[in-house]
Amino acid sequence: MVLGGCPVSYLLLCGQAALLLGNLLLLHCVSRSHSYNATAELELTSASAGAAPAEGSAAAPTWEYSDPRSPVILCAYLPDEFIICDDPVDHVGNTTASQELGHGCLKFGGQAYSDVEHTAVHCRALDGIECASHRTFLRGNKPCIKYTGHYFMTTLLYSFFLGCFGVDRFCLGHTGTAVGKLLTLGGLGIWWFVDLILLITGGLMPSDGSNWCTIY
Repeated sequence: MVLGGCPVSYLLLCGQAALLLGNLLLLHCVSRSHSYNATAELELTSASAGAAPAEGSAAAPTWEYSDPRSPVILCAYLPDEFIICDDPVDHVGNTTASQELGHGCLKFGGQAYSDVEHTAVHCRALDGIECASHRTFLRGNKPCIKYTGHYFMTTLLYSFFLGCFGVDRFCLGHTGTAVGKLLTLGGLGIWWFVDLILLITGGLMPSDGSNWCTIY
């Protein structure tokens, strides 16, 4: 079939070629637009990442916690082997200071768990450990216990063999009563026997409020 001196099949073929060429041009323009947007976004991200260290210090980066399924956990949830903590603050019985700070110990020591105070302490993640949020945090339920080198068995032997001279009380820091025990030769044996009972029952402890060191 001939239309205007040209075969219809030839006109259809030219139309399909023109349509294909138009589609190719459209796809090329779209791809160039996407490439430009991606390049601009990458440059913006790199610029912001490069400017961030200028504001902060050279310490380990702080990761923002956004996805609970992320492998990076909060710093406050790290196990004890990945953090380092300060010693509990000793308020020496100052209730006002303890209330103002919000944590700390009013007294140290105690024999039973219920007798021991517990408080929060400042902890920080070790260098090289990746975690989210602040690397310095408060961790609670730390016992108000300290050790100053006093051993129960050593003190008990001192009390049994040298208690009449007040050596046991001198070692524990009770200097005033130790002098009285020395001058009276252990209260003629009565004081010596009473201190033995007090040591065994936990009534005679170091004067600084520390606990007995544990022998492993």
